Amino acid sequence: MRLRELVQARHLHLKVLTGHDLLDRQVRGVSTTDLAEPGRFVKPGELVLTELTWHTGAESARDFVKALGEVAALVSGTALKGVPLDLVDACAEAGLPLLTLPVEVPFSHVTEHVLRALIAELGSPPRQRYGSRRRLASTLVDGGSLTKVVTAVAGELDVPCWVMSPTGRVIVGSQPLEEEQRARLAHTFLTARHLPGMVGGLSVFPISKGAPHRIANWFLAYAGEQAQGENEDLIVELAALVALERSRLEAAQRIERRVFDQLLELLESGEAGLPGVVSRLHTLHVETEHGLLVVALSAPGDAGVAVLDELLRPLAPGVVTAAPGAAGAPGGAGASSAAGVPSRAGGTGGAGAPDAVGEAIALVPLAGNSARELTAHVMAGARRLEAGLGGEGRIALGVSSVTTGPAALNGLIEEARHARSLAALSGERISVITGDDVSSHRTLLSAIPADLRRSFRTRLLGALEAYDAAHQTDLLETLQAFLEESGNWTSTSERLHVHVNTLRYRLKRIEELTGRSLNSWDERVDFMLAVRMR
Repeated sequence: MRLRELVQARHLHLKVLTGHDLLDRQVRGVSTTDLAEPGRFVKPGELVLTELTWHTGAESARDFVKALGEVAALVSGTALKGVPLDLVDACAEAGLPLLTLPVEVPFSHVTEHVLRALIAELGSPPRQRYGSRRRLASTLVDGGSLTKVVTAVAGELDVPCWVMSPTGRVIVGSQPLEEEQRARLAHTFLTARHLPGMVGGLSVFPISKGAPHRIANWFLAYAGEQAQGENEDLIVELAALVALERSRLEAAQRIERRVFDQLLELLESGEAGLPGVVSRLHTLHVETEHGLLVVALSAPGDAGVAVLDELLRPLAPGVVTAAPGAAGAPGGAGASSAAGVPSRAGGTGGAGAPDAVGEAIALVPLAGNSARELTAHVMAGARRLEAGLGGEGRIALGVSSVTTGPAALNGLIEEARHARSLAALSGERISVITGDDVSSHRTLLSAIPADLRRSFRTRLLGALEAYDAAHQTDLLETLQAFLEESGNWTSTSERLHVHVNTLRYRLKRIEELTGRSLNSWDERVDFMLAVRMR
């Protein structure tokens, strides 16, 4: 198809900003990207769709357009509430047609329109190499479910096939898959130097090479060796169709995020009246009567929102997520200066330039779950992603307390973001601080620099750790049990399964080695803090 035909499609409401004399260009495909350097992930002749979240100024516009190479045209969304003039100038200078799409028209409508046209251009009857690919595309475009498409591919290949998330969750599958297999597949996907990969007789294939990070991508798993020839084309086509279906889901969520962004801006302005907050919560279909909490997360690069969705939506379908300030700069308003992680987007693997660490926020209606259950679920999912974080990457989570009234929403957001900031200070790869923790001594400890924590712990407990290592004793374990049992001799001896006289000897030895008295309340507090400083 040609650009002119696309512009003439009335239901898309496309507007040409530059390149009016270039509308006879042929469109050979379609791609969606918001990477600052998209060159590796787009092909000549493709129609490229972007929400402009990468845009930071004139230089970024010139670099982005230059990286596109020989694509057919660029279609801009409205994440920035308008197309920047520097992007219009960059496209005009490069001879690249620039079109814009109104906010109410999702990218998936453009993708479907192009896909339908390309399918029609293949002709009928189709050549053999395109036959199965046309059937798959037609199934999805004509309203078929992703389950039908995956089942069709499994039938064509005569092997089981699954679409999976990086936490090991099966999104769609042709048959059940055991938990152990899911965990191994996810670990392979997250850690393989190169993809496609293989583990336990199952192949792993990335869905999209343009995802900001593997922890934000989906993947295919299917039985047997890497597909060859016509079967390889089938796997590639399935990956493209799954990416299309995911873009449909994200298009619906994009509208939600804009409303959520408006709500965040309203709350941050200090001019938020209760009716305005209630109205926007109603628009987002967020109910507070059964309990609502806020989760803040920081993750490598632009993966924050995708990771937060993955961790929350399976347990809390009514969740709404956003990346504060994402339209203004990479990483958003909550971007941290903490070390990033080498980019390993899609199937490229390997190391790249360090990514910024971006923040994402979620409103989470509890709807039958407890805050404790939800926190445990999120933490478990985050730990599954740890393998894909690279050498320096971290995921930090802050979970607010619970409210049943919209008036407290601004306080919950501040509480969650503050807790996330404290979690990021812990130095752990995966860390979480809850609203309850904010009033705990653990929060104070997490705010202390790691070097100072290590120094404090070594000065108080170094002699015990060295003695235990040299003599195969358990003095440190004994001290921890004594402190946790509030200095009660009987309960401590029962917990350790030793006689009280043995306990008395151990505690005396601890006092001799450390030069401190366990009868002193201040000394006990110091010991307790040192024990907590892992």
